[in-house]
Amino acid sequence: MPNLNTEEIKKLKKGELWGLIALSFAGISCVAAIVFFALAIARPDDGFRIYGSILCAPLSIFAAVAAVCNLKYGRAIDKIIKNYVREVFIENAALMHPERDSLTYYISNDGWEFSIKANNFKERIIFDFSAFGKLSAIRKSSVTTTIIERLEWSYCRLYERGGTYKTVSYAVIKSGKQGKTFNIIENGTPDKKAYKDYKKQQ
Repeated sequence: MPNLNTEEIKKLKKGELWGLIALSFAGISCVAAIVFFALAIARPDDGFRIYGSILCAPLSIFAAVAAVCNLKYGRAIDKIIKNYVREVFIENAALMHPERDSLTYYISNDGWEFSIKANNFKERIIFDFSAFGKLSAIRKSSVTTTIIERLEWSYCRLYERGGTYKTVSYAVIKSGKQGKTFNIIENGTPDKKAYKDYKKQQ
């Protein structure tokens, strides 16, 4: 069973947090600078203009720090998630039931645990993200997107290798309610967007 490195993720999350803090301060500096420049226009006063100009310096610094943290830590976390999802799919390939020619996958999330199952089969493929601690709504959305992308990639690849499928689709279940069903393959042909995304990843 593939595992996530808890200590590595903790370090990356700290770096990502510093990036979010820097981004917050950049936003505050930007708002303050706009206020001072607006006052300088409303009331011709060099003091307001000077304060506004001074605030541009920390704005640039905080924005730069946020960008660096996003590149260094945010992308590293995204890479870890993608690699983990790929490894879990590979290890549980049989549970995807690729021998069937009509498949619908149901993706669900319960806290840090994500799962996917095919059709009405009881067996589920489990993705354990407990190493991340509590997942934010943004992180949950990112994980769900990564699972969907890997699903699309797998079936577009099988299609190119001669696999024949009538339909392959997926639906996301939120709060016990099934969302809209999206096609990966319909009438034996890959969805245009899914296939285009697959080609970009090659």
